[in-house]
Parts: sequence; structure tokens; C-alpha cells
Amino acid sequence: HGNGWWAFGTLIEIYMLSKNNLIDKFSNILPKIESESDIYFEHFSMDGLEEMHQYSIDERLYEFFEFDPFKEIGETRTYIEKILHRMSNQSGEKSAMYWFVRRKSDDRLVGSAGLVNLNYARQSIEWGYGTDPAFWGCGYVLQIQEALKKFTFEVLDLNRLHGITMVENERTIQSVLASGMKHEGVLRDFYCKNGIYYDGWQYGMIAKDYTENNTMSPFVSVGKNEIVSVISSILTEEEITVESSMENTISWDSLNHMQIIIALKNQLSIDFSPSEIASSTSIKKIHKRAYEG
Repeated sequence: HGNGWWAFGTLIEIYMLSKNNLIDKFSNILPKIESESDIYFEHFSMDGLEEMHQYSIDERLYEFFEFDPFKEIGETRTYIEKILHRMSNQSGEKSAMYWFVRRKSDDRLVGSAGLVNLNYARQSIEWGYGTDPAFWGCGYVLQIQEALKKFTFEVLDLNRLHGITMVENERTIQSVLASGMKHEGVLRDFYCKNGIYYDGWQYGMIAKDYTENNTMSPFVSVGKNEIVSVISSILTEEEITVESSMENTISWDSLNHMQIIIALKNQLSIDFSPSEIASSTSIKKIHKRAYEG
């Protein structure tokens, strides 16, 4: 019996050391975005109060949230305080981290992102993010998704990343499917907003999916004009040229971007990994991916 108890104690010690290493990375390492991206992550803090409040009063942000838009800066301050408390690890079991996301060119706050409900025993975590509606359609959500996936599977070395949204939230559903997430079911009456219940659309990704999705596919040779033609058939209200991008084309938003990716695959046999979907935000970048590799 003595040897048995000794062995059990050793296993517990190793388990806790591994957990401590995970928590250390979770707490101190910032998610990183590809070098060509124009956004970056920074630690969440009260320093971003005024900037966060500027977009927190935008009603568009709350269409699929259960709470009402903030009106006074005090409401935004209370929200940030709740997030900071959630990150504080006062119970000894750190389970959440949040970050601000900023634009490199001018350090303007784009939004926030978080990983929550860390479950060490199950090696799983849940993600969440929100961006200033002024930046919708710029491809930032796709870049945030890629950064969180890479952080989850390559830095934290976890096995599962998951999330949930309202079944009516088509824009988010399309983006998470394009990112490689898989639909895992519908939770009936999961949300309640103003006395009305809404079903939850549940999705997830495991480490195996992440590895398979990021395996490079063979390149195909297509010209820029062919790419322009395909995208023009989707964004019919605007003139598309070789200089067009998500940044300078109003109708090239995140939802239409998913349709563009699908059309390029079906019509020109261009396959995109989830990380390539996030970065292929212009005619030139798509051409580079398809032709030059």
C-alpha cells in the first residue's frame, strides 16, 4: 500500500505542474496574428475604457447579444470591471483571459476577444469576440479567429475550441464554418432576450481538425482577371478591379467574403485553408495564394 500511495502522489504532482505551465502561458502570452496583418492583441485593461465605450453605444453590436446597448460610460466601466474580475484568478482556478485588438497603423481599438471556460481536465476552452461595427467587413474577425485558434492549439496545446451563437446569426455562422469549425448541434431556447427565447447554434473544433485544415493544398495557376470575374459576379453593385480589396470595397464584407471563397473554389478550383481565408482579403492576395503560392 505504501508504494501505491507514493505513485499516486507523484502523478498528482506532475499533473499540477503541467497545469501550472498551461496557466502561465494562458496568462502571459499574447495571441499573435500573421505578420502581414494590420491588427495586434494587447492585454485587456481599464485603459481602453473611453475607446471601448465609443463603439459600445452602437446598437448594431447588440443584435445577437442578450443585453441592451450601453448608454453611459459607467455601464462600460462596470462591464470592464466584471471582465477584469473574471480574469483575476481569485478562486485559484484561472479560466478566462481577454484582450483588446488594435489596428497597427494608428493603434485604434478594433474590438476585444477572449478565451473563457478553460477546462483543464477536458483540455477545452470557449472563445468569444466583438468588434466595432465601424470595422465590419474589413476582415478583422477572420484574423481574430485565426489568432485564437493558433493560440489554443499551438501555444496552449489544448484539444478542443468551441463556441455558440444564436441560430439567426448568419454572419457569424458562415465565418466560423469557413474557419474550419463544425456544427455540433442546436440548443433549444438557449438564449433569452427581452423575454423571448432563441435557440443556440453550437460549433467546435478539435486539434485533429486544426491540423488537417492547415495542411497546404496544391496550388493552381489562374490569372488576376479570372479572379476579378468571379468576384464581380458576386459583388455586382460595384466595379471590381485588380486593386479591389475588403478594405476599399464596401460590399466585400465578411459574409460576402465567404461566398467569394466558395465561388473561387467551385469555379477556379482554388482551395483555401482557414488561415488563408483570413488573409486572402484582396485580388492581389488571392492571386498570390493561387498562382505563386
